[in-house]
Parts: sequence; C-alpha cells; structure tokens
Amino acid sequence: MVTGARRVTGAERVTGAQRETGAGRTRRAAGLVLAASVFFAASPAAQTTAPADTQGATDLARIRARIAALQGRLSESEKTVATLSEEIRRLDWKLEIAQQETRLLAARREELTRDLAATRAQRVFAGAASGRSSRALLSRARVLHRFGRYGYLRVLLEAGDARGFLQAVERLDALARRDGRLLAAHRGAQQRLEEDLAREEALKAELDQNWGRSRRETLAMSRMRSAREALLSRERRDAVTGKEEVHALSDKADRLERLLNTLSRQSSGETADASSGIRPWKGVLDWPAKGAVMETFGRHRHPKFDAWTISNGIAVSTPAGTPVRAVYAGKAVYAQWLAEYGNLVILDHGDGIFTLYAWLQNVAVSAGSVVPARTTLGTSGTGPGRGEPGVYFEIRDRQRASDPVAWLR
Repeated sequence: MVTGARRVTGAERVTGAQRETGAGRTRRAAGLVLAASVFFAASPAAQTTAPADTQGATDLARIRARIAALQGRLSESEKTVATLSEEIRRLDWKLEIAQQETRLLAARREELTRDLAATRAQRVFAGAASGRSSRALLSRARVLHRFGRYGYLRVLLEAGDARGFLQAVERLDALARRDGRLLAAHRGAQQRLEEDLAREEALKAELDQNWGRSRRETLAMSRMRSAREALLSRERRDAVTGKEEVHALSDKADRLERLLNTLSRQSSGETADASSGIRPWKGVLDWPAKGAVMETFGRHRHPKFDAWTISNGIAVSTPAGTPVRAVYAGKAVYAQWLAEYGNLVILDHGDGIFTLYAWLQNVAVSAGSVVPARTTLGTSGTGPGRGEPGVYFEIRDRQRASDPVAWLR
C-alpha cells in the first residue's frame, strides 16, 4: 500500500510543486508590476498638486493673519468710549472678520472635499486588494480541502525515505510562509479598508459641520449688515438732531445775553443796601443751595452730540423742592419764565454784578423787589430737557460770565 502510494505521487508531485512555485512567482511579479504602476501613476499627480497645496496653505495663513489683526483692533477698540461712530467702526471690523472666516470655511470645505474624494479612491483600492487577498485565501483553503483530513501533514506522511522527508519539510515550510504572507496581506487590506471607511465618515461629519457653521456665519453677517444700516441711519438722525441741539444751545445763550444787556443798561449800578456791595465778599458767599456740582463752568464737549459747548455757570444737583436762596442782597430785576432756563430769577447787586438762579419749580419774589441775603427765591426743579433736578447758577461781572465757584465758599 505504501509502495503504491509512493509510485503514484513520485514525479507528479514534484511537477505540481514546480507548477505551484511558478504560479506564485507569476503572482508576485504581477503584484510588483501593479504596485509600480500605481506608484508611477500617482507620482505625476502628487507633483502637480504639491504647488497647489503650497499656494492653498499660503492663502489660509494670510486669511488667518488678517483675522488675527482685525481681532486685535477690535480688542483695542473695546477699551475706548463706545461712541456711535466707534460702534459702527467695530461693527465693520466684526463684519470683515465674519467675511474672512467665511472664506476660511470655504477653503476648508474645498480641502475636505478633496480629502473625501482621495479617501474614497483609497477605499476602492483597499477594497480591491481585500477582495484579491480573500480570493487567494479561498483558493488555498480549497487546496487544503483536497489534501484531506491531515492537510499539509499528508506530504510528510507520503515521504518514503529521509531525503524525501526533508524535501517535504522544505515544501511545507514554503507553503506555510506563502499562506502566512497571504493572511497578513489580507489582514492589512482589511485594516486599511476599515481605516479608510472611518476617515471617510469623519470627513463627511466635518464637512456637514463646516456647512452648518458657514450658514450660521452667513446669517450673522446678514444681521450685522442690518445692524450697521440701523446704526448709520441713527448716526444720520443724531447728526441732524445734534445740529438742531447746538443751534438751540446757541439761541439759548444769545437770548440770555440779550436779556442781560437790556437789564444792564437799565441798572443804576447802585447796591440794594448801604453796604459796599458784593465784590468784597468774593470767595466767602454761601451757596444758593447745598448739593454736588453736576455741571462745571467753562467749555465742555457735549456727551451726546460730540460738540463743544460753553457753560457760563454751574449746575448744582439737589432734590426737587429744595429752597434756593440769594447769595447776597440785591434787587430782583427778572422773575419769570425764560425759554431753555425755566423759571428764572436775576438779582442786580450793583457795580455791574448780577446773579442768576434758573430751573426753579416756582418763583417766590417779584421783579422790582429788594431781596435781602439768604432770602428764598424759589425751590429747585428740573430744567427744560434735563433729567435730574437741581439749580442752575450764574454770576455776571460787567457783562462777562465769571466762575461762580470762585465767589462761593
């Protein structure tokens, strides 16, 4: 039985192994040719896309640098006073930042699209490699099935002598190595396929997030453009209102100047009592009402209209209804309403000096009456266009406005 089996498998077995070895060389050669063709086919594309990738990276770096510069300006701007023009300037910077970020998102979206296409191509290649390795493993499994119950061990069992046994061991080693390579190649192809699938899913998710963020940036830009138009309209309205307000302030000052000129011409220059007048008491007079100074004497920039105005007196903050008293004895030469000043009392102290008390809720003296020092002239109220109650106080020395603080103690 053994001799018969050896006679049947002699030359045929050697010839089969040679055929198998030749087929293996052919497949390996084909694999090398395929790898080489893939490499040389990919090389021109890599050489072509390299400059494009470099240019894209340069563009992205330039966009990011522009965004960083705008954010720096915005941060510095937020430290300044938030005027309307500054708000418009900040909004312009925010709008440009949003535009640059939209460009950045578009560039990233193009990059993701290219990566997704390349990953899909790699996945197709990995799938083909996995299919080839699967077919090769299936072919080897069929060969083992034909060997029967003992598989490759049958080759050893059929060896008739020591020399044949050693040859069989060499053949088994070669077959085992070949099967190991096939299995490793299959596992590698499967791993690459899984990695490509995972990368493709991640790229799709990032691409969806990119689209979502791009839509949000577009909506934000639309809102900022609307806000900018609203601010510009408000700036135009405020400019018109500011001009009207400045004109009103100028008219207010001119109206009071005309009234004081008239009163000065009508004044006799004599004091209301037998004293030497108010001038020697400069610096020691009592305040017309106790309170904090909320508007000082001199030149001021209007907080709302960004225009310079002149205040010829001071404004003292007091609760509404606080008594307002004469700082020195004098003659009441005006005691009624005056536009932009409300209820106004003007006292003539002689020697060209007048004191003015405005924003009064009511007037307690009448024009032509002599008013002793510390007499209540009225109570404090809220002046026209003002939001806080108080009293407005001026001192005129020979038609020139004088700082009241210099006269009070």
